[in-house]
Amino acid sequence: MATRKKPRKLKPGALQEAALHYLGRYAASTARVRQVMTRRIRNSAKAHDFDPTPFLAELETVIATLIRTGLLNDAGFAEAKARSLNRRGGSKRLIAAKLAASGVRQPEAVHAIARLDEEVPDAEFAAAVSYAKRRRLGIFRNEPDDSQERRRKDLAAMARAGFAFALAHRALGRPDDLDG
Repeated sequence: MATRKKPRKLKPGALQEAALHYLGRYAASTARVRQVMTRRIRNSAKAHDFDPTPFLAELETVIATLIRTGLLNDAGFAEAKARSLNRRGGSKRLIAAKLAASGVRQPEAVHAIARLDEEVPDAEFAAAVSYAKRRRLGIFRNEPDDSQERRRKDLAAMARAGFAFALAHRALGRPDDLDG
C-alpha cells in the first residue's frame, strides 16, 4: 500500500494564495472553500505538530476578503450551478439537493432556482426533455419500444430523477407532444 505524502507546512500569509489557487481550479461556495482550507490547515498542523488556531482565525479573514472582492460569491455560484444542472437535465428537486450539498444556503438556492425560471421558459420541462434525451428514454430511444413495461420503467427513471409524473409523462410522449 502506498504511503501518503506528508503535507507541506503552512506559513503565515500562505492561506490566501492557497484559497485563490483552489478557486482558480474549482467553482466553489463559501462553505466548500472553508471546508477544504480547514482540512488543509488541520492536516498540516497534525503532520508538523503546531497549533492550527491562528491559521483558522486567518482563514476567516481570507474568506471575508474573498467575499468582499467578489471572488467568492455564493449567489453567483448557485445561479451558475443551477443553469448547468438544468441544461443537463436536472430537476428542480435535484438542483436544490445539489446546491445544499455544495454548501449553498437555502435562500440563495431558492433565488437561483427562481432566476432559472425567469431565464428559461418552462425550465422544468426543458430539463425533463434533456434528461430523457441523455438517458434515451421514451421517444428518444434508439429502437422504438412502446410496451407498457418499458413506459413504466421510463416513468420510474424520470421519477427517481425528481420529475413529477405528469411532466415526465409529457416529456416521454410522442414528438408532437413536445411542443409545449
